[in-house]
Amino acid sequence: MQPAVGTTLPGQVVIGGYTPGPDGDAVGLTSLRPGPDGDGLAVVGSLALPSPTYLVAHPEQPWLFVVGEAEDGQVSSVRLEDDGGLTLLSTQATGGSGSCHVALTADGRHVLVADYGSGTVCCVPVGDDGRLAARTGFWRSEGSGPDAERQESPHAHQVVVDGDEVLVADLGTDQVLRLRVGADGDLQEAGPAVPLPAGSGPRHLVVLGDHLVVATELSGELWLGRRASDGGWTEVDRVPCTATTGDGELYPSALRADGDTVLVANRGPGTVATFALDAEAGTLRLLEERSGGGRWPRDLVVSDDLLWVANQTDDVVTVLRRGGDDGGGDGGGDGEGEPVLLLATPAPACILLGPAGVDG
Repeated sequence: MQPAVGTTLPGQVVIGGYTPGPDGDAVGLTSLRPGPDGDGLAVVGSLALPSPTYLVAHPEQPWLFVVGEAEDGQVSSVRLEDDGGLTLLSTQATGGSGSCHVALTADGRHVLVADYGSGTVCCVPVGDDGRLAARTGFWRSEGSGPDAERQESPHAHQVVVDGDEVLVADLGTDQVLRLRVGADGDLQEAGPAVPLPAGSGPRHLVVLGDHLVVATELSGELWLGRRASDGGWTEVDRVPCTATTGDGELYPSALRADGDTVLVANRGPGTVATFALDAEAGTLRLLEERSGGGRWPRDLVVSDDLLWVANQTDDVVTVLRRGGDDGGGDGGGDGEGEPVLLLATPAPACILLGPAGVDG
């Protein structure tokens, strides 16, 4: 499907997905750029990596940092070439299993990786050439939760840099860990973990100034915390992540912030819900909820006027126009409409958008 008239596509798109196995049949990473006439997106490069399900870009260098969600967890650095091609620079073992999320420190000197299977976090140095050295920091937490099937042990699901601290959503122990990267690249405890409701299963989080929003996978909610004087977070609100009713599966996944709005992708209902944060009141209010264009929206990326949704089990990245707020707060809104673009790709799990100014 070609983009609608007046739509500006980014100059670079990179998609990662689950490679051959029970979850998918992707090649690894796929690089796409707009066609010669600016219509649609064409594949310009690919790189075989084991289940690259999350990636981040260096803000100044043409480097991507990519996890490998396999039994033996790993993180790789990849150079994005001028023509959109992808070149593997290095790979390091994380020391854990099921590497599912990666973040870059503010100084660009280290990457931090969350390992879901082992519930561990590691810190890996980044060289001046973009190559990764052996890990310098490793953190293993302890504990469990009331859900015997999903919370038998720690499950680190996301790592986010917040100033001098590193916040880790641990689905297995119902906590957000607070860590710090030491001068030698080791990992230290920065403060007491933030407790969330028992059995909630924190998956992803975003920080908006003095507020923290956490998508809780097991309870299907958004948890809102306010920054406390001791650097921790205090709960001020908790709301359902969807207005969809029924007894079907519900697992909120990707969580994104855009100004004072928060967007969450809901696997099961296959929706994207948009919430408004009232910072003064300390509340979240549902503005609209719409179809994400597939049954299992694994990742969600927001651009100026578009939503990019990686629908894992439907093997498609769906690009939608962003809708407005109807003010009703009942899950409606005027955001519904035909997709701007459909990108057929096996088991997509993550999307990275590049600058619109990159030549196609």
